[in-house]
Amino acid sequence: MGNGFVQKDHGNIVMFESPSFNKTGLVRHGFSARIGGAGKKPYDALNLAFHVGDDPETVIHNRQAACRILEADLSHMVTAQQVHGSNIRVVGWEHAGAGSLSYDTALPETDGLVTNVPGLLLATFYADCVPLFVLDPIKKIIASIHAGWKGTVSGIGAEALRKMSDVFGSNPGDCLAWIGPSIGRCCYEVEEMVLDKLKQQYRWWGNVATPSPNGKVKLDLPSANRNILVEAGIKLDNVEMCHICTLCNQDMLFSYRGSQGVTGRMGAFIILRANPD
Repeated sequence: MGNGFVQKDHGNIVMFESPSFNKTGLVRHGFSARIGGAGKKPYDALNLAFHVGDDPETVIHNRQAACRILEADLSHMVTAQQVHGSNIRVVGWEHAGAGSLSYDTALPETDGLVTNVPGLLLATFYADCVPLFVLDPIKKIIASIHAGWKGTVSGIGAEALRKMSDVFGSNPGDCLAWIGPSIGRCCYEVEEMVLDKLKQQYRWWGNVATPSPNGKVKLDLPSANRNILVEAGIKLDNVEMCHICTLCNQDMLFSYRGSQGVTGRMGAFIILRANPD
């Protein structure tokens, strides 16, 4: 399996998808591009996050457009107040609508969502950080995980797999994972302090870090998260990687670094089908 993505155009809205997830017929999912929404600069156009300063009515309009593509109801969306931590929440129907219409009602201090409930739409938001999707096609469990450098160092992907196993009995060896668009090694330069934290946790740190002439380090966050998922039990061949850099492709994708911190957010969406194909 290894590498891959599918780009699908839905009118003027673009979504990236996992070929392996599509083959299962168990989910509808997608990672949105920035084009095709109603937002104005610097949030143009399909900004899907409330917390960045955009007009809330525009965000709701954009979320409704995404829900139509996913054949989902906005009232069934579950979102989180992402804090670059490693907290994973298992969610059910009692959480439906959390954060769907306002940031204040999103689940606090949470960077990963897990469910086994068909029809519940998991949504997390991005502008350089790494989106991780996990699907257990045997137990029919899904996860949407937000991994910045702090979440990566703390192993949030592995934490999500532990949660899936502890609560639902998932076997990581059965799971599929897809790593969506994020900032790539080509553009992600970090301080030595970040590398030191990575060195303390993972023996393979040298495979994901390249020294820069200015004394900093180029870090491959997507590959680091792949390694973490594999160490946690997912088969290497069951991890697909999108390999699209957000900073290199700002015409299509939001980039926090590329816009000096003032920009919109893409959405990572996944929902279990009530009646799988």
